Amino acid sequence: MSKFLFVKPERLTRNDQLREQLAQLEALVGQLGHGLGEEALIIPALFDQVTAGLTELQAAGQNTPGETGRLETASAELQRKATIFLREVGGAQVLRNVRSAHQPDPAHWWWFLDQVIADRRQARLRRRLVGGAAAVLLLVLLSFAYQRFFAPDPATVASFRHQQTAERLAQAENWAGALSEVELALAAIPSDPHGLTLKGILQQALGQSEAAEKTFAAAEARFGSREEFLVGRAEQFLRLDQNKAALAEARELIALKADSAMGYLLLGEANAHLGNYADAMAAFQQASDLADVQKKPTIAASARVQLGMLLQMVPVQATASP
Repeated sequence: MSKFLFVKPERLTRNDQLREQLAQLEALVGQLGHGLGEEALIIPALFDQVTAGLTELQAAGQNTPGETGRLETASAELQRKATIFLREVGGAQVLRNVRSAHQPDPAHWWWFLDQVIADRRQARLRRRLVGGAAAVLLLVLLSFAYQRFFAPDPATVASFRHQQTAERLAQAENWAGALSEVELALAAIPSDPHGLTLKGILQQALGQSEAAEKTFAAAEARFGSREEFLVGRAEQFLRLDQNKAALAEARELIALKADSAMGYLLLGEANAHLGNYADAMAAFQQASDLADVQKKPTIAASARVQLGMLLQMVPVQATASP
């Protein structure tokens, strides 16, 4: 892991230090999914430093709306990229090892992204089990599940671990091994739409086209709509570094719903991974504009952060149209 020193020159004010830490944090979160690797493990420590810095300045009576907004944007981006973060650092066990050594404040969720993902999947499943008059009860159950942050049920843990292993094997093009792992994940939670989507992708890779179509149909039924299914499949393609497939999926999503902010966000991510930087920037800008109109701040924040990162990373001549 590359070494990152956060020692600041004595001449800098506490505000300057905080802004530099925020800039480092934004840069690292923005690079997730672009080969950051184990350097991503710096991110939780930076969140600690920025949070402590904001608390210190606010306690001193200083207003920090700009810095607070930047931290909220970085937080939203990290939560959306939680699975990518775990993949970059080498898996959930690596994060658990670092967390065990660091002993962070349990309230600092950025140290517990493995458990955030497990709870998120558990919540999705539970949302499918109730409806109508039971909505209030569901919220109570989800709140209770969140309070049990450190102890997701064994089925959820097993499913998550097997899916992670399946994704790693798929990235190495060990399709048969990956399919075996996802079958184990689905044995734990048969109705998981993300697990079903991954299974369909692996069946396609193995040439099992008819079986893949049936699996995708089951996944779409679990997602509840074609739009949600396309989003889930595009995100899965991105996690597997199948960026051309993700690009096609994003285009299909936009064809289905022309004003899909999420569709343009995924289009931008796929193009960025493929090196189509001008197209990626245009897609991120469109995602941001649509998300603002549709009151979807998380998508807007993600699009802006990634657009900003591309503007910093890519030379002007590389983005110009031929």
